[in-house]
Amino acid sequence: MSDDYQKLIHGYLDDSLSSDQQAQLNQWIKSDAKHARVFASHMMLHDRLRSELVASETDATYVVLPNKPLASGWRRRSFAVASTACAVLLAVSLLWQTVDAPSASAAMIELNRIIEANDLLMDRTFLISVRDAVVPPKHQDPNSPERRRPPKPSLDGAVLDVRGSNQFVLKRKTAQGEFFITGCNAVTSWAVRPDGPVRYSDDLNRFARDLPGHEDGLPINNLHDGLEALRTAYDLQVLPQTDSEPAATRDSETYRRMVAVKKPGFRGAARVKIRYAESSGKISEMRFEEMAYGPQRITLTMTAIEERSLPDNHFDHSPHHGPERAVEYE
Repeated sequence: MSDDYQKLIHGYLDDSLSSDQQAQLNQWIKSDAKHARVFASHMMLHDRLRSELVASETDATYVVLPNKPLASGWRRRSFAVASTACAVLLAVSLLWQTVDAPSASAAMIELNRIIEANDLLMDRTFLISVRDAVVPPKHQDPNSPERRRPPKPSLDGAVLDVRGSNQFVLKRKTAQGEFFITGCNAVTSWAVRPDGPVRYSDDLNRFARDLPGHEDGLPINNLHDGLEALRTAYDLQVLPQTDSEPAATRDSETYRRMVAVKKPGFRGAARVKIRYAESSGKISEMRFEEMAYGPQRITLTMTAIEERSLPDNHFDHSPHHGPERAVEYE
């Protein structure tokens, strides 16, 4: 790290940077994950040292002085040496105990960038692929409520259109090859089955139950809330580039991968993997492992296949069925 950026970091910690210098430091942090780790390491060490020194000054009130009086100059020098030694020992101890912390902090900085980038995107279309589906032992009883419900159309090969945090269209095919479409336009949710009336509801979650993750309150159509949940419920790590992940693709974009592993005591997929563009933070693929879906635990992949502005009424039910279909409220 150059001396210039070392000075900028120290200036930030001392609250003495100008607005231009803050912008320069911010750009340096965003330009490389290694820079983010260096900055996070300085921040953590600075905060911990400050906290420990404040605590040490408080505890010093209770130190018992020796009976023999000491020269004031000797006492001051001894205290300075001891303070310096304690600070050095504390710094070494903190760095030893938090070897993985800078990496975690860098991953959190990357997550913030991913959330910001994907909040600004236009309408997006994802292709869903189901990699694995397992029925846990507790749901294997054929008389359980979950097993008695009609089977859901397969998610494998389904297409999901997303706008914002609460508008979606999920298009699946039944075993007979007919489309089963559900969606929400932020005012009503609806379902267009292959036969029978089209149904809609003022309950925005009424037809979101066909989206994996709704049991945990994080359906896959709500990217913002799903990414926000990673902050507290998951341990994050940004993976280094490997030979199996080319540094650049045909579009000259470089991609990185983030892995999130669920912490004990939280609900959600056991593991989430995100592939995103390093330059922009745009998500190109998300993989959810062991996610709740009715009686099953499934592993699925959402691959971004298109980004565009869909028609204003695309998230209403009317464009997805003929005018002859009956429409009923429920």
